[in-house]
Amino acid sequence: MVAITSDEHERSAYLAAAPPLSWMAGFGALADMVINRLLVPLGSEAWSAATLVELSRWGGFARNLSVLSALVALSSCLVSISSPRAGVPFPGRAAISSFGWVLVPIIALMTFLPRALTRVELVLVVAGLANALILLLVLAGVQWRATRPVAVALILTMVAALSGTLSMIVSAVGGRAYWEQTERLSNAFRWSGELAYLAVPIVIGLAISIPWREARGKAAVMFSALAAASVATSMVLSNRATRFELPELVYGAMRLDFLPDDDFILYAIPLGAGAAVTMAAILSRDPIRRQLGAALLLFLSAGYAPRTPSALLISVLGVTLLARAEIALGQRTR
Repeated sequence: MVAITSDEHERSAYLAAAPPLSWMAGFGALADMVINRLLVPLGSEAWSAATLVELSRWGGFARNLSVLSALVALSSCLVSISSPRAGVPFPGRAAISSFGWVLVPIIALMTFLPRALTRVELVLVVAGLANALILLLVLAGVQWRATRPVAVALILTMVAALSGTLSMIVSAVGGRAYWEQTERLSNAFRWSGELAYLAVPIVIGLAISIPWREARGKAAVMFSALAAASVATSMVLSNRATRFELPELVYGAMRLDFLPDDDFILYAIPLGAGAAVTMAAILSRDPIRRQLGAALLLFLSAGYAPRTPSALLISVLGVTLLARAEIALGQRTR
């Protein structure tokens, strides 16, 4: 390995740690998913109106907190990646800045505007900008080729984003044209993107090194196993204890629908693995690995193929942190 200069050390440290508010955005997005996409539907008929109102109030607070934190964190990330210190070529920095600084004010405006004033055309513009920014961030990160797992994870995020968008476009255009292959092609794009989405945490797990013999490593293993078990147990109990079928819950929370209805419980495997890898990365001593944990927390909380501006913002921030981590790893090992 070539010796790392002090300048390369400084540049690596510049992108190594996740912006502080990215953690708040991640945990806010997770709370948003749990409250608004799981608990509220589960209790829609079993709980009292007062309980649902209070739960919705907390869900709204979690969503607003995650969006505002994500806006600040993404702005900080755009400043850092657009700086020459990041080591990204000028054309890439210029393109990321152009799309990013158009996306941020639009989503900020939509956050404060009443939902009734949000037009469909504006949502489509946000989706287009978000996907374009994800593509640029992936290209900026992959060119470093620092670690194969993180580079593959970046490519998988791009596949997931583009496949979800292509599925929506094919469904809309083919439906209007009465094309008989519309559903088959749309499902092919959607399911390939979903498989890429589910593979991201597993691939990132290959980049997380756990010091098995240290107390920190043992704690990481214990809490990772606990996180995975909690996800699997929650899915089993939700399927048995409510009037909702598990496919409804999983689709409502994360927009996943590849598996047949009778096999939906198998989603506990990749989702449990995602929770375990996220926890292991969060407990890592290395700031770059912790940034990978923040990226994974955001990416999974946004769900697959998000369509709302808030979820798109969370997804973009997750990919941004992933790209920053890959760049920092590249500068460290250069």
